[in-house]
Amino acid sequence: MKIFIDASLLIYLNVPMDQEEEELVYNLYKNLMRKELFTDILVMDEVIYISKKKYGISPKDTFEFFEQAVLPYVKILPVGEQEYTVLKKYVREYNLNPSDAIHLAVMSNNNINIIATEDKDFDKTHVKRIWIEDGLYENND
Repeated sequence: MKIFIDASLLIYLNVPMDQEEEELVYNLYKNLMRKELFTDILVMDEVIYISKKKYGISPKDTFEFFEQAVLPYVKILPVGEQEYTVLKKYVREYNLNPSDAIHLAVMSNNNINIIATEDKDFDKTHVKRIWIEDGLYENND
């Protein structure tokens, strides 16, 4: 099973949280690691930016987080010209912001139908969104 990892999950893994929230996020990621995980460079850009701007996490610390907790388990998919056509379709069809439409285009072009994200905008699309409150992360194939 292929799953796309959105920025919200990686941000929560990268920033300090209370113990209960941290455990929920960690358990989601731990369960997802049993699957084929993917993301794109725009997600990583967002994680670096939000971690620094909102939470004061240095880019150096975020790069260390990527190298230790993300890159060994998550494949980074390319974003290129082939995503542009699909991006336009998803901006129009689902009224998504461009970055979410790019993620959806990357997913579509790589046959990924599940996204791990807190972003409920993906609920109005054709993909399945999984997140902590849904309890869906415990589902096996």
